[in-house]
Amino acid sequence: MKVGIVGGTGNISTSVVRLLQERGHDVTCITRGESGSLPDGIRHLSGDRHDLDWFVPAVQRERFDAAIDFIGFTPAHGAASLEAFRDVGHFIQTSTVTTVGETADWLPITEDHPLRPAVPYAENKVALDRMYQAAYFDRGFPATIVKPSTTYGRKRVVRQVGIDTRWIRRIREGRPILRVGEGTALHHLLHVDDAALGFVGVLEREQTIGQTYFLVNPRAMQWSDIHDVAMDVLGREVEQVGVSADMLFELDPQRFLMVPGVFAKNLLYSAAKLQRDVPEFQPSVSLHDGLADAFAHLEMQGLVEDVPLGDWEDRIIEIQRDARSRILKG
Repeated sequence: MKVGIVGGTGNISTSVVRLLQERGHDVTCITRGESGSLPDGIRHLSGDRHDLDWFVPAVQRERFDAAIDFIGFTPAHGAASLEAFRDVGHFIQTSTVTTVGETADWLPITEDHPLRPAVPYAENKVALDRMYQAAYFDRGFPATIVKPSTTYGRKRVVRQVGIDTRWIRRIREGRPILRVGEGTALHHLLHVDDAALGFVGVLEREQTIGQTYFLVNPRAMQWSDIHDVAMDVLGREVEQVGVSADMLFELDPQRFLMVPGVFAKNLLYSAAKLQRDVPEFQPSVSLHDGLADAFAHLEMQGLVEDVPLGDWEDRIIEIQRDARSRILKG
């Protein structure tokens, strides 16, 4: 099958491209970057999807059998892809579980849950998803919506207070790290190689057309346990200092944007529908192995951030310890 990938070098898409190639598909990545970041044997169309005079005819000339859009974020992106891929046999839009919002009417959350997006990113994804769904029902455009939860791998690691690499350095140096409260909130973490099984499995099945799927690890873990696994990988145990989600957000709303509504809550999603329709989606990368590989790669590539003494995390931890000390003495 000739597959067009809008993107192809990102957190999830890198693994998807590799798996498609391993399964014998003819893969072309459409990106603004250089082809050197793609595996050997992957074709490259270099250009900007925002340039419709280039994007639409360039894609149309390829006559793709199927496509995945990893960098569709706005209705304008959707309009361009609907035109460029109008003759494709199967199209996957990469959405997000955050379209559900920050409150759940039931757990685990299933694909028929009401959508209450709380941030502009999720609002745009909802609008884009609805555009594709309308195209499917109105004129048979063969769209499938895939909604990943939190993924990690060689390009990205995640802890409870956000997406960064600085906590790797802190643990290596024996310095405490932040968590939210007691770190008991449950969260899905899915390795990108396991996420690729979901994307490729959906793409290869005609019966998934018109459907929406949550792409999550069926097993959720407490954030404190996730941090413990990271420490085991790095060979050093440090203190996890709990601070309330509201306090973190008040201190720095931009840095801690996702903490109160996502990382501090038990937003559990069901993988049952995807596993029913794509039985091979059985995540097998353990958190220990996945983090070990990710940490080693990030450190080897020099991508772990430096953390000067007295940085913002040290200051927040000091404030929290002082407050606790005053309470105990009072």
